[in-house]
Amino acid sequence: MPRTYQKLHRARAARNDEFYTRYEDVKAECDHYLAHFFNKIIYCNCDTESSAFVRYFMELKQRGLVRDVWYSGGLGGDDFRSQDSIAKLQAADIVVTNPPFSLFREYVDLLIEHEKQFLIIGNHNAIGYQKLFDKIKNNEIWFGIRRWTGGMNFITNDGIRGVSAVWYTNIKHGVIPPELPFTKSVDMPQYDNSDAVNIDKSSNFPPDYKGIVGVPITFLQWYNPDVFQILGRDKDFTYDKKVCRINGKSKYIRLFVQRKN
Repeated sequence: MPRTYQKLHRARAARNDEFYTRYEDVKAECDHYLAHFFNKIIYCNCDTESSAFVRYFMELKQRGLVRDVWYSGGLGGDDFRSQDSIAKLQAADIVVTNPPFSLFREYVDLLIEHEKQFLIIGNHNAIGYQKLFDKIKNNEIWFGIRRWTGGMNFITNDGIRGVSAVWYTNIKHGVIPPELPFTKSVDMPQYDNSDAVNIDKSSNFPPDYKGIVGVPITFLQWYNPDVFQILGRDKDFTYDKKVCRINGKSKYIRLFVQRKN
């Protein structure tokens, strides 16, 4: 587990050390979905009245752009798993929030179970969660407008902290990912335990290569389902159902992708 994610996991599990989303980040992303939010009940089920999410949607409500804004959660609020919170979840139209990263899997399971439209923040490494990955692979969940590069900054008790985070959503925003950049050709060694070849930087993906390639998860910021097909994760394509290896050395999470004809 990467060091950044370990720190965030520990921090979000502690009640006295919360990570808060900045208002400017909420607005920069959510402004792209105004047509979807119109006349809808927005539920921020991991937020209190003072959160950036609630403030943003309250402003939209005052302008007559959303029907209502509900919130619960945070310190002293209802847990998103409580009966009251789930009842609100079922009644709301769209969920928009920044859930605790340490509970992200459980949180995503709840949204999927209740078939809710959502726009939420999660760590890049949440891709490692099989259920979320399968939804992305099947183009049922995708990424928001904001690029992955640089992560996101959050407000903490100790000031501003950068985190490798990204927006996840199942709301169509119509923004096509940028074309995958190509910098230079490199050797693409075959894995010890798979027929696929490896690249360590997405920008080294040859534009004319049609074979199966193992890529780092950062590739997803350029993933366009009209251009590429996601075939699976490393353990789905290795002979031994383990992580990819080259000359006996394990590679961090790899996704197997292929260009479409």
